[in-house]
Amino acid sequence: MTDRQWTGVVLAGGQSSRMGRDKAIMEVDGKTMLDRTVELLRPHTREVLVIGDPSKYSPAHGTVIPDDAPGQGPLGGLVTALRRARYVRLLVLACDLPKLNDRLLVRLKSDLDLGFDAVVPRHGSFIEPLAAAYHRHAIDPFQQCLDNDVLKLSDAIAKVRTHFLWIQPGSDGWPKDLFHNVNAPTDL
Repeated sequence: MTDRQWTGVVLAGGQSSRMGRDKAIMEVDGKTMLDRTVELLRPHTREVLVIGDPSKYSPAHGTVIPDDAPGQGPLGGLVTALRRARYVRLLVLACDLPKLNDRLLVRLKSDLDLGFDAVVPRHGSFIEPLAAAYHRHAIDPFQQCLDNDVLKLSDAIAKVRTHFLWIQPGSDGWPKDLFHNVNAPTDL
C-alpha cells in the first residue's frame, strides 16, 4: 500500500515499572525499541510522532511530543496524538511490541479505509489497541472517556465504530510472537 497520508504514532510514555528501566531506550538486536518502532512506521506514514518525554527521546525521523495530560495512560497519549497529528488517519504502536511487522500495518491501513474509526487486532480473547489504526473521528468519544476518568482503551474503543481484525499468531503466515510484549527483563 503506497498511501502515506498517515501519521505514525509511537507511545513511549509508560512507567516501565516492571522492567525497572525505560523500555523505549532498551536495545533489542542492536536497536532501541523506540528506534525499531519508528523505523517500522516510517515507510507507511508521512509523519511520525513519539508521545513521550522530549528530554529523554530523540529518534531520528520522529517528532517527540509530551502528553497533553500526563497520567492518563495510553488513552491520554492516543488523544494527544489524535489532536496533534497532521493527518486524520493514525497507525498507533506501543514501543514495547518489537515483533510487529509490515504486513500487520498494511492490513490495519486497508481496513481503516473501509469506514471505521478504529481497527484493532484481536487474537483469542485478547485485543491489541496499542498496535492499531485510528481515525480522528474517535477524538471526541475518547476525550469524553478521559473527562469521565474512563482510562481503559477497551472501554474507549467500545464508544466508536471499531473493526476487530482477527489474527491468529502462528497461522496463516503470521509470526507466532507477533504481539510479544516486553514488560520485564525475562521477556527479552
